[in-house]
Amino acid sequence: MTAPFLSLAQIRNRLILTARTVLRQHRPGPDGHCRTPDCPVATAARNVLRTAEEVQQRSTATSPTEPDRDDPQQAR
Repeated sequence: MTAPFLSLAQIRNRLILTARTVLRQHRPGPDGHCRTPDCPVATAARNVLRTAEEVQQRSTATSPTEPDRDDPQQAR
């Protein structure tokens, strides 16, 4: 499926799943380090996860709007 048929939430979820898969594939070896020094792929995957988390926190942390006094349902 291509992007025009997906919602923004679905695209975000697919990016997160892909980043997690990449991090699993670039799991550190027995010495605790990725097999590739300064692995740009793992760094990019971590950045995707961090950004997705920040966006989620921002969208859930929006302040409530003031009630509209002209709207009878909100003016109670």
